Amino acid sequence: MSVAKGIHQRRVKPIYSAMLASLAGLSAMPSTAMADTADLYNQFIKDGTVTVVLLNHGKTTEKYFRDTKNDIDGMDRQYEWGQSVGLFFRSGKVPTLSDNVTLSANLGYSYMFKLADSYPGGVHNWNAGEKIFISEDCFWSGGEPGKGQYKCNETSGYGKLPVANVQMNWGKDRSKSGFMKIGDGFYNTGMITTATDDDALLSSYRGVMAQQHYNGYTFDGAYVIGFMSGNDDTMRDLSGNANYYAPDPLNYDYLYTLRVRKKFDEPGGYQVAYGEAKDYLRRFHSSAYYTLGITPQTNLFMQAQYYYNHKAGDLWDQDVEKGLASFDEYASALSYEFRLNYDAWQLLYGFTKINAPRENGSANGAFSYGFGNAKGYLKLPTSGNYHGFRRDGEEAMVVGAKYDFRHIGLQDLNLEYRYHWGKAPIQNKYSGDTDYGREEEHAITLNYYPRSGLLRGLNVNLKQAFYRPDETLGQLQPGDISEKADKTATKLIVSYSFRI
Repeated sequence: MSVAKGIHQRRVKPIYSAMLASLAGLSAMPSTAMADTADLYNQFIKDGTVTVVLLNHGKTTEKYFRDTKNDIDGMDRQYEWGQSVGLFFRSGKVPTLSDNVTLSANLGYSYMFKLADSYPGGVHNWNAGEKIFISEDCFWSGGEPGKGQYKCNETSGYGKLPVANVQMNWGKDRSKSGFMKIGDGFYNTGMITTATDDDALLSSYRGVMAQQHYNGYTFDGAYVIGFMSGNDDTMRDLSGNANYYAPDPLNYDYLYTLRVRKKFDEPGGYQVAYGEAKDYLRRFHSSAYYTLGITPQTNLFMQAQYYYNHKAGDLWDQDVEKGLASFDEYASALSYEFRLNYDAWQLLYGFTKINAPRENGSANGAFSYGFGNAKGYLKLPTSGNYHGFRRDGEEAMVVGAKYDFRHIGLQDLNLEYRYHWGKAPIQNKYSGDTDYGREEEHAITLNYYPRSGLLRGLNVNLKQAFYRPDETLGQLQPGDISEKADKTATKLIVSYSFRI
């Protein structure tokens, strides 16, 4: 067994099984109270839908590589290219004793085929870098936790069951409707998400998720006990940041999160969200937005956001002591943006201020967006196609222009250019002094997502990034090549989904 496959072998306990059994029991009604077996079959199977998802995913990064054996250093490319095939079933809604409550089920399977990959020197960091395939044949590179790393010689494709849940639905009036899912699935709720903007592979959670609409408000939340990352085939325990370095990471028992959203009759709204990983980390988010109409063809979208993270117990302290936590006790991100929309054009300006003090460890502090291995909600306008611009003390800005091709009949085709830059203090790892440096990224995005017609279901997304830090943030020393800290990254996702 490889190191990577041996990590997190302990599966999460199915503590939700009792709730699942009681929920399923609602369908065990007397024949006089429900339709006959044939009707139930028609409602559950024939009224259901089967969706096929085909996704081709390629990522490449040009980065610094040092060949110590031949005493050569320079820029080299690593890449991964895979093809995913998914089959997802959503059943029809089966009535219960209450006319207002129905039951349904969701089940999905996907397989990632490995087409090609390559890494400088033939090895890669375990569970890091491109994050498309499963890492295999891994070994410890040496050094203390937080300084060393697992290196891996091989990767492989994988199959998995990311969705398997029972769903209760209620409310015929959408303004007062809701649902609850129990089991494994894609939970986009509260402060957790199944994917970031850069992910093509969806991650799933094990637990309970619920949503309710009421008088213009939307309430949603989740209680989860397990997590399956996008490039994994097993539902595993919730764990802290140490899972990136150690074969036996710290684990926390559960994660819960809640969110309230309100959309006004006027073009504006707000949301407030909270999440907590037991004895590990708390996260809070609030945002408000408003769209100001200027002319029939022109409007100005404005949004302000605030994120706050704080340690929640001794498990976080353990990561701090090991030098694995991204901040010591707290971190915050204050951000605002303006998007001017005119005809087919959109102009963007955004700003973010990061505060994430860290004294322990060799690296500088940063704002983290997840709960350890569980993905967290974070939508900052200053995040680039490669770099996040979330260093402690950083003031990041972005300007950009976006154009859709509606005037030639391709309103679903968008081309965007953004220029990101930021200034931040950094502790020099050689001298220990604090210096201020600058980093920047040129980001180009092409997206085609037809919402109607013969190509509906197709999604083409191309992201190009040119990340360039100065010699201070790049920690360059005399004799280093000037491009040592540069990154040039390309991500191409072509997917197509259809029902059968």
